[in-house]
Amino acid sequence: MRALLIALPVIALYVALAAVTFVPLTWIIRDIRPIYWVARQGCRLALALAGVRVRFVNLENTRKHRVSIFVSNHVSNLEPPALLAVLPRIAFILKKELRRIPLLGYIMGLGSFIYVDRTRADSRHHALEQAKQTLADGVSLMIFPEGTRSRDGQANRPGRGAAFVARRAGVPLVPVALRGTFALWPATRFLPRLRAPGGLGIRFLEPLDPAAFPDDAALIEEAMRQVYEALGQEPFRERAPQV
Repeated sequence: MRALLIALPVIALYVALAAVTFVPLTWIIRDIRPIYWVARQGCRLALALAGVRVRFVNLENTRKHRVSIFVSNHVSNLEPPALLAVLPRIAFILKKELRRIPLLGYIMGLGSFIYVDRTRADSRHHALEQAKQTLADGVSLMIFPEGTRSRDGQANRPGRGAAFVARRAGVPLVPVALRGTFALWPATRFLPRLRAPGGLGIRFLEPLDPAAFPDDAALIEEAMRQVYEALGQEPFRERAPQV
């Protein structure tokens, strides 16, 4: 708790300073790279202050293609900052509610993050079109196919959105296995535990070629099967639903 009491005001100060320096700079030079840099450093700072030790394996699998779509299990709010701390330039597809976070939601919007209203089909379609454009602009995507966080740490049914975009944009799908995030900050807790045996582990698996699969469902099911196999867990066994 003491680490959290130190981390929260420091992070708030960091976000405020970023807003008054890097956001205007982004508008002046018409380049969003400063936003990515400040986000990456901010995530590293937050994790360090909170005492969260991050280990990653097979980082070379993130560099095999110009752009990729990364997909992973989703059980904790720690996963986005952990991935941002490791990957240099990446955009997330996020639920629209996160855009309401004061200041932070605006900054994430500048960084090409894509917001989607999960209750509206037209919003999902628009988000998929934005995703294809983001990839065309040279920015990789991070998508959580299971949608909302799992409350018990077990696999939820994956949607086909990530596979849909990957197959039509012609970019690889990279499965990512995140270990330890549920122990540190499960969806049932308001604040993280900060300390847990083993810390937080990120394993990047071999990229999957969408052309090698007959349809979107087969692609996303194989990606998530590999994720849960790496974690030693059972994947969701039903066919993926249409997005």
